[in-house]
Amino acid sequence: MTAAYSTRSSSRRNARASHQTSGGLQMHIHAFGAALLVLSGSPALGQAPPQEATPPADRSSGVLDSRIEEAPVDAVPPPTTSDPVADRLNALEARVRQLEARNAQLEEQAQLNETRLETVETRAAKNVQFSWGPALSDPSGAFTFKPRGVVEADHAAFFERKGGYDYNNGTGFRRARIGFEGTAFKSFNYRIEADFAGNAVTLTDAYLQYVGIPKLAVTVGQHKAPFGLESNNSDNYNVFLERGMFTNAFGNAGAERRIGASLAYAPSETINLALGLFGDNESISRSTGSPVTDTPDESWGVNGRATLEPVFDTGKIVHVGLSGYYRSALKSGDVEDAVRLSDRANIRVDNGNIADSGVVTDVSSLFYAGVEAASVFGPLTLAGEYGRLWLDRQALPDFHADGFYAYASYFLTGETRPFRNGNFDRVKPISELGKAGLGALELALRYDRIDLSQTPAPARAGNRAHSFTLGLNWYLNPYAKVMINWVRFKGTNSPLDPIGTLTRGEVIGSRLHLDF
Repeated sequence: MTAAYSTRSSSRRNARASHQTSGGLQMHIHAFGAALLVLSGSPALGQAPPQEATPPADRSSGVLDSRIEEAPVDAVPPPTTSDPVADRLNALEARVRQLEARNAQLEEQAQLNETRLETVETRAAKNVQFSWGPALSDPSGAFTFKPRGVVEADHAAFFERKGGYDYNNGTGFRRARIGFEGTAFKSFNYRIEADFAGNAVTLTDAYLQYVGIPKLAVTVGQHKAPFGLESNNSDNYNVFLERGMFTNAFGNAGAERRIGASLAYAPSETINLALGLFGDNESISRSTGSPVTDTPDESWGVNGRATLEPVFDTGKIVHVGLSGYYRSALKSGDVEDAVRLSDRANIRVDNGNIADSGVVTDVSSLFYAGVEAASVFGPLTLAGEYGRLWLDRQALPDFHADGFYAYASYFLTGETRPFRNGNFDRVKPISELGKAGLGALELALRYDRIDLSQTPAPARAGNRAHSFTLGLNWYLNPYAKVMINWVRFKGTNSPLDPIGTLTRGEVIGSRLHLDF
């Protein structure tokens, strides 16, 4: 029995040995399958615990100088066991861990290189940006600097109808401004700009503005005093060559650019309030008399404006507003307590005034009140203003004057006029000239009137003026446009007609505008 059992056991061992020898190829196949299990994350016999990957490099600082250090990998081979299959599997797994660690290093370094490139491009973009002019900035954006300017070249051809005044045809620069603006410490805005048109240098803007308080802006220096819609709009966004006659005449008396301080408060996107205390414009000449002459002091006044957009959406805007000012210590030249209201025939190449009150004396103060309204319906824009000016005289009868304008414009190319902070904003053509398009085309028509007929100056009694203006504007891009106006004007008892009571004529004016 024992011998038989020994014989059978020996036979089974021999069979197993024979099976192992003849099935070596199958063993290798099983080993390869076990290696695949290792690659898929299955634990293997006798293997060391996996090591954690090296954490990503810190990118919060020094991105441009950062470098991914190589992560430690298994430098010591795994310990051997008595099982050759387990040793081979452990060696394969160690190699896989080395490759995975190296791959993680390469991916991290590639990501860091991409971040470094993006950081360099972002800083370069912030430091210098080009449009029509360069804009400079520090990497944080706390300080910026941008040159700015406006060039407007005009041409006018007059057709005289009645009055005997010889209008001057010709050309001229309506505006030739250069300056700069920017921000400081993110809470301050600044601007300085001068105008060189007409062979004279005048300071237009010179102010510092604090915007560190949400919804509030505090401005000190020479800047536009709160007035009406046309006056407070940027000159770069004018629909016609010139603003309405009453806007110019009444604005010159108590608004426009003056030295002072103002507050602008915008509690919401559709409500804007502004109030300021102002002296005279810096370009107004001081006394031209002798040092001992008793010359008038500088005038002063308070200006305010409030606007509301009850409808405010893209392509659909309804705007209303009120404005007013009070002004005292007035003068006209060196004449104390005096005011002169005047304007030209919606063109500036010739200096002849068709509206002129003459010098009104004995004026102790001015008070102005105006209303404004505008609406945008897709390509159609409607706008108008009315204003009335009261001259309070000390010992003589008071005097009042008024005026208004109304206009409509339509974009033939489908643009819509934008609105921001209670004013019209820059028109951007759908297709710019040179960029697979021809720019934007706009047709506009305006009626404009001023009534100074109650003036106490005998020579100008009964003075009134009105005009019709048909305009065509071609916006080449957001910063350049060509404007053509045909103006038919009439002035009653204007200073242009020394022998009659009526001045009438037509003018075709054009302008090439560029701002940056």
